[in-house]
Amino acid sequence: MGDATVTAAPGALKFGNAYNYWVKTDAGFDLSRGSAETITVKTTKDPITIAPARTALVIIDMQNYFLHEKCFDNPPGRDSVPIMMETVQACRKAGIPVVWCNMGMNEADRYTLPPSYLYMSYLRDKTTFNKSIGTVNVDGSAEPIDMGGKLIKGSWNASLWGPLKEFAEEGIKAGTDVHIWKNRFSALCGHQPLELWLQENQITTTLWGGVMTDVCVWGSMIDAYYKGYDIVMVNELANTTNPDFVIKTAHRNTENWGWLTDAKSLMAGIEKASA
Repeated sequence: MGDATVTAAPGALKFGNAYNYWVKTDAGFDLSRGSAETITVKTTKDPITIAPARTALVIIDMQNYFLHEKCFDNPPGRDSVPIMMETVQACRKAGIPVVWCNMGMNEADRYTLPPSYLYMSYLRDKTTFNKSIGTVNVDGSAEPIDMGGKLIKGSWNASLWGPLKEFAEEGIKAGTDVHIWKNRFSALCGHQPLELWLQENQITTTLWGGVMTDVCVWGSMIDAYYKGYDIVMVNELANTTNPDFVIKTAHRNTENWGWLTDAKSLMAGIEKASA
């Protein structure tokens, strides 16, 4: 059973138990669970201290279907790519694993997805999962490319967008990144592969980015909170095409249940820790 107790340090509070705990001091929150190597990051509230070995950067749905102008046109999503790549590089060097978590269906999902989920998907483009969404002309291709079945694993539309595809493949080959599929808006709804990976790698702190801030990113992040993970949204890495009030609501709730930081603060913390 978790509790809050005064620790040896005067004025410090320990929330949790012997193996899973936070320590709150005047300097901020220590989320490292006693790890030797740590990084301290500024947030919109108190600074947080995290352990690279127990932290993961999870990037949601940065795929052609959600970013390409011929699919679901998303300028904010495309605009976030340069700072996202810079942040990923910093995390790789710091030993923070990077998870590219993408929507991807298979044949069996056609028979198990609930009506509510299928309807929400249909509203976007009047096409259900697995149905062909046509062809597209992309830079460098002599002939139109088959976009494939909507969000089906292996299709062009389910692949990472633009430079992110090769960028992620480099990280996967180097062992710093992993690619994980999901078949719900939330990457942690029910028994999803992401949860197994987090457990096997003893991850306790999760950093979040991707599309969209208020839908798949938020759904995944809040499920992480419910499952007991520390949650931190990285502002510039999470994006949406929805109105500003939606973003403000997501940020406000993030601050209530976790922390909101920005890419520069995260990278500054990493750089300072490595100096």
